[in-house]
Amino acid sequence: MTQSQTDFDVTLALEALALPSAVVDREGRIRWLNRGAAEIIGGCVGEPFVSAVAPEDHDVVRTHFEKKLLGETASSEYGVTLLARGGKRLAVNVSSVPFWERGEITGVFGIACPARPADDRVKRAKPAGAPQLTARQHQALELLADGLGTSAIAARLGIADETARNHIRGILGQLGAHSRLEAVVRAYRLGLLQPRRDG
Repeated sequence: MTQSQTDFDVTLALEALALPSAVVDREGRIRWLNRGAAEIIGGCVGEPFVSAVAPEDHDVVRTHFEKKLLGETASSEYGVTLLARGGKRLAVNVSSVPFWERGEITGVFGIACPARPADDRVKRAKPAGAPQLTARQHQALELLADGLGTSAIAARLGIADETARNHIRGILGQLGAHSRLEAVVRAYRLGLLQPRRDG
């Protein structure tokens, strides 16, 4: 064996990593948090992992979690909003993989990176008076603007059809629109959506 194979231990590096990292057990409870995660969401080891996630994103994180426990996917990346200490909300991109012990999947390991403006268009500046949509509502709005229906939006976001319908209802309510088309038109006028440069 080489020195790197015998002396290299990533555990200490992960503990000190500034990017939030966590392990969630098969029951959906937080089993381990590194320093970066604890600074953002607090010391919630033993609590359900969805307690650190905005309610509108519960379905998407559960879907990705279950697929890894079942061995249906080796890794995935998706955007969610974390509930940080002090009531703050933090848009992040999560990269997660199954966590293996003694030859079996015992949970999920994930790292969260702050969402970049290109990945999370919700962060861009909005004109005064524009409604504050959630990250998931904004993703659904962009898909509405692309002409997708409820089922296609649900499939693209990895959520149930009813959850997609709820996001769309929320968008209509926030924009004071009576139809999806009206919501998209108002979103463009308010600067919530930007015309595509690719035509």
